[in-house]
Amino acid sequence: MIKTILAASIAAIAVTASPVIAVPAAAARPEAARIAVQEALDASAAAWNAADLDRFMTVYENAPGTVYIGGGNVVRGYQAIRDMYAGRFGGGSAAAMGQLKLEILDFRLTDRDHAFIVGRFHLHRDAASGGDASGLTSLLFHRTSAGWRIVADHS
Repeated sequence: MIKTILAASIAAIAVTASPVIAVPAAAARPEAARIAVQEALDASAAAWNAADLDRFMTVYENAPGTVYIGGGNVVRGYQAIRDMYAGRFGGGSAAAMGQLKLEILDFRLTDRDHAFIVGRFHLHRDAASGGDASGLTSLLFHRTSAGWRIVADHS
C-alpha cells in the first residue's frame, strides 16, 4: 500500500514539474494568417483600382494610433491618413489613383494578433497623372474583430 501511494506521489510530482510550452493558436497557423492578410491587401487594391478611397481605407485600423510614414512625414490617425491620400491622389480621382498592385515579399506572424509584412507596391498611372511609381513597404497588421487591419504603414 505504501509503495502504491509513494509511486502515485512520484508520478504526480513528475507530471506537475514537467515544463508546459504554450503555443498560441495563430502561431501554429501562420499560413492562414498570411492568406487573410493577402485577402485584405487584395480587397484594398481592388478598391483603389475602382477609385474608391473610402473602401480602400478599410484596410487601415480606424484608430487615432494608426500611423503612416512616408515622404519624410509621419501621419497619425485614420482620418489624417485618409486626408493625406485624398490630397496626394486628386481627392480620389481614377486618373490620379491609377492601378495598384501589392505583393507580399516577407510575412512574419509576430504573435497571434500581429503580423509584419515587407511588400512591394506598383502603381500604374498615365504620365499626365504623375506616372508610374513603385517601391517597398513595411506594414504592421493587427487582427481585429473586423479582420486584419494596418496599424503602421511605412511606404
